[in-house]
Amino acid sequence: SSGINAEWPLRPGGLSKLAEMLSLVSLVLVAVSCVDSYKVGIIHMHGVVEGYYEHNNFKKFIERNTGIPVHLLDAYNYAASITPMQYQVPDILPRVKKIAAQYDKVIAVGYSQGGLIWRAMIEEWDDHNVELFISLASPQHGVYGAPPLAETFVPFLHWYSRTTIYKVLYTFFGQTFSMFNYYLDPTHYNMYLEEVAFFPELNNELSSISPEEKERKKMNFLKLKKLALIGGESEDVIDPWQSTMFGFYTDEGFDGEVIPMEETKMYRDNLFGLRTLDERGGIVKCKYDGLTHLQFRDNQGMLRTCILPLLQPYFTDKS
Repeated sequence: SSGINAEWPLRPGGLSKLAEMLSLVSLVLVAVSCVDSYKVGIIHMHGVVEGYYEHNNFKKFIERNTGIPVHLLDAYNYAASITPMQYQVPDILPRVKKIAAQYDKVIAVGYSQGGLIWRAMIEEWDDHNVELFISLASPQHGVYGAPPLAETFVPFLHWYSRTTIYKVLYTFFGQTFSMFNYYLDPTHYNMYLEEVAFFPELNNELSSISPEEKERKKMNFLKLKKLALIGGESEDVIDPWQSTMFGFYTDEGFDGEVIPMEETKMYRDNLFGLRTLDERGGIVKCKYDGLTHLQFRDNQGMLRTCILPLLQPYFTDKS
């Protein structure tokens, strides 16, 4: 008979043939699942006056608990980290692209100053594959005044930072240090726009930027699926600590109050897409109190509370 005999598996040798067929089917299914799966990797940028190695505990913890590979960027470590930001970003981006090319999806992690470097790279990178951006204790709305920690060691710094320090920072000399490239004095806003090269450009605040360029950067930012903002009240370096959540001082500066992200100019005017990302549910905030700035590097309580839930959709199979 030319038809298929339904009893053939029961004949001598039939069971082995059935096993071979099932094995073949399983291989096909595995191949199909591989087509549907994707490779994901984490690329981490460190902060100022430190190096990538300080974040090795972060790397070990995340890889052990998620199976996702973590790449610590070996770039502008220690003294080199104070290089002006507008020079760091275009130099680091090609290195990042080489790593990102290994993956279908990238998770960006930027600690402290590294969070601003990452945002700048995302805005500049037209065809990026960054899906999740984790901003870890990073002054996304800039800094103002002196770090609270420094004020405890230098008695006059509190007064100086609230009166005349901008006259030094908003100079050619002041802007040769990266940590002052995102110093935003709201009481001298025009001077900030004129003297600071990096931060106003990053935020699309300059009228000299063409509408086409502003839109390009905004669209690149909006390619993100999710932005996670992590910080806390015990922050002892970033002033105000709310800058880690895109909050900042009002135009009155220290005489005013700190307003949340939703009330800032960056958000209300949707300068680079922050409001749009938020309105589509793409921003999550994790406020974790009790940690100093340096402890946000790798505190396990914070990592379990704020970061592991974000990575859950990307976990590889682990026993």
